[in-house]
Amino acid sequence: MEALGRDFDVCALGTEPALAGSFARKGLRYRTYRMSRGASPLGDLYSLWRLVRIFREERPAVVHTFDSKPGIWGRLAAKLSGVPVVVGTLPGLGSLYAAPSWKGRLVRLVYQPLQTLACHAADLTTFQNEDDAREFERRRVVPAARAAVIPGSGVQTAVFAPAAPEAAAELRTGIGLDGDIVALMITRLVRSKGVLEFAAAAKAARSANPAVTFLLVGPEDADSLDAMTPEELDDVRDSVTWLGQRDDVRDVLAAADIFVFPSFYREGVPRVLLEAASMGLPLVAADVPGSRDVVEDGVNGFLVPPRDATAIAEAVLRLAAAPELRQRFGASSRERALARFDLTHVAAQIEAVYRDLLTAKRVL
Repeated sequence: MEALGRDFDVCALGTEPALAGSFARKGLRYRTYRMSRGASPLGDLYSLWRLVRIFREERPAVVHTFDSKPGIWGRLAAKLSGVPVVVGTLPGLGSLYAAPSWKGRLVRLVYQPLQTLACHAADLTTFQNEDDAREFERRRVVPAARAAVIPGSGVQTAVFAPAAPEAAAELRTGIGLDGDIVALMITRLVRSKGVLEFAAAAKAARSANPAVTFLLVGPEDADSLDAMTPEELDDVRDSVTWLGQRDDVRDVLAAADIFVFPSFYREGVPRVLLEAASMGLPLVAADVPGSRDVVEDGVNGFLVPPRDATAIAEAVLRLAAAPELRQRFGASSRERALARFDLTHVAAQIEAVYRDLLTAKRVL
């Protein structure tokens, strides 16, 4: 895309026709195919056939897939189409590897062999953190010689930059949080994202410091394998200030004092955690793969044990009581985002992967 070298012509594929306008404004072609989110053998075969047709029409030199299900069928279709270089990125292992339920284990019996087939068909599979790469190598899903780590999807640090105090104060007033210390979480509402622990931490912290507001932003996800029950959602509503889904993520981040991300979902490198770091926020996150790549305990935030609401509450209360510590951690977050996760750095690593593989295949 814009960050890649000018000799790359990019065509994007996706399942949402509404995205065509966004790509067109960037001068990029966008084509669509159908794919269901859940298990659908006949539908998946149709998706595979459709992708093969698109690849044969486009004749790309490189196909780079993202996510789990599109990544499986996309890499297999690319291989069947004779695409010279096939790359897949797995942005985290997801809820199937985060202490899954019996339903998750059943799905994994189908998912893991398909993922193994796709990884062996690809020239390279990239992961966003070392833990995920080693996990899939240990399970023999991906050959070690065909695995690499690129840290996250990157963040636009010029866009997600610390807001001026006046602008932040205006945003807080607009949300109705003027005067409070705001501990913010942005996520889909599913169990493995740590939403229940965030709500329990809010209850515990509120009795110790009523001036701390726990703010939650994000939609329900009833289709997830670990969707929350109506009773659990009611408990969340009673415990935190829940704004639902919003499109102004940067503005909401600017209104926060602390960013909390207790997810144990097996993210790659959580994008929203990168955005919060880039905005110069102190961070509280579960000590799990992906999050620990962004948060260095005691340097730009606190890492807490997964599923530990008490530890979340204690970390938030400690930061709420120490403005100097919040400022120091926030400055370190911004420095870390600029040095390690800026989008241009990540794009340069991806471009280098393309060029190396194309050269090895004698396409360049």
